[in-house]
Amino acid sequence: MSTTVAVATMKAVQVSRVGAGLEIVEREVPEPGPGEVRIRVQACGVCHSDALVVEGSWPGIPYPRVPGHEVAGVVHALGAGVTEWHKDQRVGVG
Repeated sequence: MSTTVAVATMKAVQVSRVGAGLEIVEREVPEPGPGEVRIRVQACGVCHSDALVVEGSWPGIPYPRVPGHEVAGVVHALGAGVTEWHKDQRVGVG
């Protein structure tokens, strides 16, 4: 008898290789590590440095890569040792 374990997934926009443009993909939802929080993103900004990633202007960056480091949302999960944040708290990251 085999057991199937459901894995939570999320949609992300990634660049698979230099110059490939942006594509929507399905990825496994990561668990936050010690001292980390996972944010359920409600809005994401894309800045000029993200455009440089798409164009391949930064040598040595591994691909595939998910651009967009300016987000607003709510804390969805806490890693071990996190005490200054709490679940469902609204947050923004610049």
